[in-house]
Amino acid sequence: MAHLVVREEIDATEDRLWRVVADFGNVRWIPGGESARTEGSGPGMVRILGAEGAEIRERLESRDDSARTIVYTIPTGLRLPITDYRATMTVRSAAERRSTLEWSCTFTPAGIPEAEAKAQVENLYRMMIGWIRDYLAS
Repeated sequence: MAHLVVREEIDATEDRLWRVVADFGNVRWIPGGESARTEGSGPGMVRILGAEGAEIRERLESRDDSARTIVYTIPTGLRLPITDYRATMTVRSAAERRSTLEWSCTFTPAGIPEAEAKAQVENLYRMMIGWIRDYLAS
């Protein structure tokens, strides 16, 4: 099983960044995310991204407000050559009025070398962190 961690500082307070990360059903920070749908609420809820037939279903496994951490899985629709994907997003305070987003995951590479799978996931995380950064700046 592969493990990856990406950490980036964001120009937003810890509280402000946490409100975005913790609101699992709200993905307006993703381009086109306003069309996302949800099923359920709280742990066990599913957010559905994409059009019917090409949906990504992400399941919220846990949310810890005191630790500012969410854990989610993608049971169906993952468009990367990996399986058994489990991600954790954690928000921490950094320098004044800045915070750190740590996005980590475990997964099993499927049909490609582990290093290549890690590179693909890391690129995706950095792109999505950029979307969060842009959303918070707007």
